[in-house]
Amino acid sequence: MAMEVGDEAMLDFRLVDLGDADDLNTLERLARHDLRERELAVRGNRLWVPRISSLRERYARVPPGEDAAHHLALDNPGQIAGLEMKTCEPPDMGPNDVLIEVGAAALNFRDVMVTLGLLPALAYERSALGHSVGMEGSGIVRGTGPDVKHCAPGDEVAFIAGGCIANRAVVPEYLVFRKPDRLSMEEAASALSVYVTAYYSLIHLARLRKGQRVLIHSAMGGVGQAAIALARYVGAEIYTTAGSESKREQLMEMGVRGAFDSHSHDWYDDLMAATGDGVDVVLNSLAGRHVELCLKALRPGGWHCEIGKVDIYSDTGLGLRVFRKNLRFAAIDVDRLMLDDPHLTRELSEACMDLLDRGAVPPLPVTIFPYRDYGKALRLMTTGGHQGKLVLTAPEPPAPLDYEVADVRPLFDPDATYLVTGGLGGFGLRLIPYLVASGARHLTLLDRDPGRRRDAEWIRRSSALVYMDEEAEFDIVRGDVAVEEDVRRCIRHIERRIEGQVERPLKGVFHLAGALDDRFLDDLTPESVRRVFAPKATGALHLHRAIAGHVLDHFVLFSSTASMLGNMGQINYSAANGFLDGLAAHRHRQGLPCLTYNMPAVAAAGMAARSLPVLRMMRAAGIPPVSSDLAIANLDYALRAMSDRPHLVTSLFERPSWTVDFPDYMRIGRVMHNQDAFDTGSGAELTVDSVVDQIVAKVAELCGHEDGEADEPLSSFGLTSISVAELGTFIQAEFGYRVSALELMTTASCLSLAEGIVLGQEEAGPDEGGTGGEGAGGAAGVALPRARRTPSAFANAPEDHYA
Repeated sequence: MAMEVGDEAMLDFRLVDLGDADDLNTLERLARHDLRERELAVRGNRLWVPRISSLRERYARVPPGEDAAHHLALDNPGQIAGLEMKTCEPPDMGPNDVLIEVGAAALNFRDVMVTLGLLPALAYERSALGHSVGMEGSGIVRGTGPDVKHCAPGDEVAFIAGGCIANRAVVPEYLVFRKPDRLSMEEAASALSVYVTAYYSLIHLARLRKGQRVLIHSAMGGVGQAAIALARYVGAEIYTTAGSESKREQLMEMGVRGAFDSHSHDWYDDLMAATGDGVDVVLNSLAGRHVELCLKALRPGGWHCEIGKVDIYSDTGLGLRVFRKNLRFAAIDVDRLMLDDPHLTRELSEACMDLLDRGAVPPLPVTIFPYRDYGKALRLMTTGGHQGKLVLTAPEPPAPLDYEVADVRPLFDPDATYLVTGGLGGFGLRLIPYLVASGARHLTLLDRDPGRRRDAEWIRRSSALVYMDEEAEFDIVRGDVAVEEDVRRCIRHIERRIEGQVERPLKGVFHLAGALDDRFLDDLTPESVRRVFAPKATGALHLHRAIAGHVLDHFVLFSSTASMLGNMGQINYSAANGFLDGLAAHRHRQGLPCLTYNMPAVAAAGMAARSLPVLRMMRAAGIPPVSSDLAIANLDYALRAMSDRPHLVTSLFERPSWTVDFPDYMRIGRVMHNQDAFDTGSGAELTVDSVVDQIVAKVAELCGHEDGEADEPLSSFGLTSISVAELGTFIQAEFGYRVSALELMTTASCLSLAEGIVLGQEEAGPDEGGTGGEGAGGAAGVALPRARRTPSAFANAPEDHYA
């Protein structure tokens, strides 16, 4: 009401809640002072004020000391920060499966590519590893299926399995191998992928033998080092390439015949000058014209073993004339081989482990990180500043975990019943799949319009359940939550008893029912208030009374941000949702479970999504609709982690016009950056200096040092192509600004990027306006407009036309 009529009527609305008559003295004093608070409570002559604060956590955490199965999962592709340790449900043990307590897991470059989303779709076609991070490890067997023959509980083993950066893994027996005694857990974890790749290429296919010549490209990498060891084992002459002078010097110190530059095509001339007529086998990971030169460098009958994937996935053409020399070309993909020929995979792996066990080839050098530092290890891999393999080590039980694990285990009891009101509407059909995915198997729904014949099959077809394997039972009860007798009849229906035992006891209530009847104050009628209050406020009260005596885990009331922030024309709706907030606080004080979940409009779902005026009004206020995925994710966090608090607001803020002059700033301002509050004008969120600071911090994180100035080209910071890709993803995600990788690697600086983001690309350039300005902030405090034109507050967003 204050938002709607306060400015027009020039009235200063304040809401003061008094505890008793003695608090009137405080109210008298408040009348003489402006505390800039629109809502206050007075208890014992002490002032209490509401505050909205931001929650930074995305997930609830597994309690310390609890032994939950977990693994490193990719939560948000495109950045290493998108990885998260999460709980997982290990697959059921099959007759040929082995349960392993993971001790160490090795990283491979594939893990970086998967994390940053740089692998094409073809890379996952028939892939044993899939989209998981981690592909090889070592540990101790803790259980076996009845048909397992090659290992027993207590054995130390090495294994290959996707998603093995975990505390335990279930692995098929054919991918589990006894750990050689001479190898440490870390060395065993890092041996299989590189040695199997090199052995399959050089020994199994090319049959490299004594006296033959082999060219190994990128020889300082893991596969390259394994290939050198195998070539030396069979007595071959070894020629190599590497990308830096220091690496080439190291290769020569290792005793190879030649070490050439892999970053140019000159290696071909240098190789031919050193050998006269080329080599018998090439192990290649380079792309483009390098492949053509590799084939030219082969002697008659030679083998080209291609472990690179760039040309294969891009379907690069290959001239066949060179093959007249009886050449052989083999593409190597061990990931696919594990599915295509599991018996050969085991044969190759056992041969490699035997060579390591006999000391015929050495384990690769390893750099060790604890599990908690997986981000540092992956960043080191992107820079190429390591030798050999990077290995992550798990804490040894019973030592406590020294890192946090996101708790995504099933939340709901599969043997309980959960009541949902309003569950047949837009957002309800988003909520139901979440409940089922989180463990609920028996749902009761109130249907006040049975004539529409919405049965269980309709629910499945109309929701994401149609794409899910989980099965659930739906009990649809005729009734209106606004009618108390209907609610009590529904509860009695759930309470039916069989042989004196409660069948599927009621453990949770989710109240989504609601109605809109938007009117301004001068058009508001008692009937309009009753129409809006009946399903939402009155229905919540009926549920509260009807479930008395039931021991619930969850009582969730779906409220709206309107009760906290207000919406023009929605005084009745704001008040109804305010009642839910108060009911939650009342139940909380009684020690009863309750959560009010305040949401803005949900895109493509719910009542507000069907009202274009409401959507336009909320966008103009800087509170755009949220996705149903975000709403469900935040609800899940609240249910898991907020049992001690009765209230959560989920919302996005997009250039809200909340400056220090805003009447509710004291209550709401904490969700804003401090600088935003002092910027004048609704569009002034970003400044060049604030954006520079964020980009500089990200660049320092990616390159590992903080040297350099904001106007220096990024090319001088030593960023790799992988780091450039991650920086581009960060800038797009954080600022909605696209910048090409070429620009990042050549002309761009932190300052030029910030100017492009804030001022617009055409205006970006040297600051010619000086640094003068009033106020403590100087130039940094001056509000700069965004590059994008601010749309009219009354214009439809493009997505409105496609709803």
